[in-house]
Amino acid sequence: ADTPQDIAQIWRARGDVATNNSALIVANPVGNQMDKALHDQILFDGLAKAKTAGIIGKAVTPFLLEYFHSNSKGESLRVNVEIIKANAALAAQIAVALK
Repeated sequence: ADTPQDIAQIWRARGDVATNNSALIVANPVGNQMDKALHDQILFDGLAKAKTAGIIGKAVTPFLLEYFHSNSKGESLRVNVEIIKANAALAAQIAVALK
């Protein structure tokens, strides 16, 4: 699906194929992503620190989020804010298309 209208059409068609009781996942790429080299280095270092600290399972995600925040000089926060804004805008466009 390339447009909010396409997504709305898929949403409506789900009832016809009996998939309307399942989630519909919509990918929404970030326009201005974090520099890949910076991301990869912080992730590599963060995973190593988590392993050293014995952090496992579902505790890894909050650890990495904090690690990214502390080590990206605000870049991870900027990207996360952009993700939230982009997702809200797309959700609004889909909602309008569903009316």
